[in-house]
Parts: sequence; structure tokens; C-alpha cells
Amino acid sequence: MEPDVIDPGISGLQDERLRREVWIETVAPIWTAAPDRTAASPWQASFRGWKVGGIHLYKTYSSPQTVERTRSQVATLAVDHVYLQQHLTGHSSVEVASDEQAIPAGTIVLVDMAQPVFGRSTTSVDGTSLCIPRRLFDSRVGEVGRLHRSRFARTGNPLNKLLSDHMRNMQDCLDTSDEAQRTMLATATVSICNAMLTPASDSAYNRPAVVAIEIRQFIEANLGRSDLGVEMLCARFGLSRTPVYALFEADGGVMTYIRNRRLAQAMRMLSGVEEGPPRVSGVAYACGYENLKSFSKAFHAHYGVNPRDVGTGHRVDAYRENGATLMSWMKDL
Repeated sequence: MEPDVIDPGISGLQDERLRREVWIETVAPIWTAAPDRTAASPWQASFRGWKVGGIHLYKTYSSPQTVERTRSQVATLAVDHVYLQQHLTGHSSVEVASDEQAIPAGTIVLVDMAQPVFGRSTTSVDGTSLCIPRRLFDSRVGEVGRLHRSRFARTGNPLNKLLSDHMRNMQDCLDTSDEAQRTMLATATVSICNAMLTPASDSAYNRPAVVAIEIRQFIEANLGRSDLGVEMLCARFGLSRTPVYALFEADGGVMTYIRNRRLAQAMRMLSGVEEGPPRVSGVAYACGYENLKSFSKAFHAHYGVNPRDVGTGHRVDAYRENGATLMSWMKDL
């Protein structure tokens, strides 16, 4: 039986090299971490993670480092979750459009784990983070992936502060809570996240916002149809091409959005996260591709790996149990 808590005891390791090594392996399912080896002080870190119902909470501390979620890592790990990270102390930044933007203490950063991201800390940082499956976000939030690398200042909105305080308080009570209490905590946490992320302008009377959500839900439900495209959407929702094009402009266009969602579904099937056909060709057809060649080409261009090679050669070493356990947790969310 897997534990409900992960704590590799990094802070108690006397050897600095070993501390760095265990930290890197422990957080590998989340980031590719690169501790700063030039710092004057010995490099320190700690990690404690909890299963909280259907979500996770992580309490972390680390000396200066860079962290990156690479395209290869996204392809290999193939988890469809959202990571909400709050730095309580220290100086850090996240790369947005080739520019590193500061993350003030108390600010929550949203990371779509299906997309690459790069971050840096120049001081020691205390943090608390949530890992939540994408499926738990309410449809009123819209496509949560569009919020990738967004920052939510603690002082920017009452709901931002509510989630910030909630995350801080959770980490102090989990060790003494029972399973039933953790389940209730998970439900409350997801509700607060949904409330914070729902646009203020989104309501039952905001018809354009509602239609936008309905269109994305329709696409998600019909990825296996090879004829899914602009014409089908226009006919289904009674719209001209112009508003449909405008809706997906930020995603690179309608067909780019559909292709990316198909490839994401294929990755989940190939990696075993989502049930799918046993053969690559079957996955291609199930995700709306009419021939294997075009699917393989698109998949490799997006993820940098061939469909048939997904999961090959990317296993965590057997003795790195903490990273392997965390990865298992994420796969089970």
C-alpha cells in the first residue's frame, strides 16, 4: 500500500551532494530541478507531500535553483493536472513570453502540467503547492490551460487571499487530520480554486462566455470525429466563422486548438493514463486522425517523441522511491 505522506528527510542528510541529488529525484515528476552550485552557503532543501482526498498538497523549501518542465518531461510523464504554487518567502520568477516576471511572496502561480514552463529562485524559497486534476475544474472556469503561468497576487482579489490563506493553513493541519477530514478539505479546496479562477464577467447572462465554454466542451467530446472543424462548429452553434475564429485566436486558431487537444488525448492513451486502443494506429483513429503517418508526424512535432516510444527509457531508478511514489500519486489522481 502506498503511503499518504512523502517526506524523504532531505533536511536531515549531512552530505550536501546527497541533499541535492535526493531533491532532484524527489521533485522529478514535477520539475527538472537544477540547484545553484555557486551559492556561498550550503545548499538546503526539504519536501513533504500529502494525499488530500483527490488532490495533493506539497510543502517545500529549497536554496537557489532553476526549475523547468520541459517538452520531453511533459510527453514522458503525461499527467493532465494543474499545479498551483505559492511562494511564502524569497525571490523567484517565472518565464513568460521570453521574459522572467517576478513572483512576489504570497502570489500564486498557475502551471498547466501539460505545457512547458521555466522558473528561477535567487534566494531560498519556502513554498506550498496544490496539484489538482484538470477534470475537477468547473466548466465556468473555461479552458484552464489558458491561465498557464498566470500570477494571482494575494492583494489583487479577496478570493486570491482566501486561497492563499487556505493553502497556508492546510499544511499545518494535515498531519493530524483523518481520511474523512482530508476528503472534506479536498472538496473545499477545489471549490475555492474554482471560485478564484471563474471570471467575474462569467454568468448565466453572459451568453458569449457560456457559448465559448460550450464550444470547447463540444470539441472535447468529439475529438474522435475526423470531420471536427470550423464548419461543424458553425453549424452546431449557429455561428458565422468570424466569432469562432476570434474565440480561438489566442490558441493559434481553431484547428491548432483541436489538434493540440487530440494529441493530448493520444498522449494520455499511449501512456496508460486514459483507457484506449492497444495499438498506435487505433489511438490515432480514436483521436480523429485518418492515417497513422499524419498522426505520427504531428505527435513527434508536438512532443519530440514518436508515439510508439512513449514511456520507453524514462523510468525512475528503483532506489529513487520518493520520486517514483510521487509519480504514482500523480498518475492515480
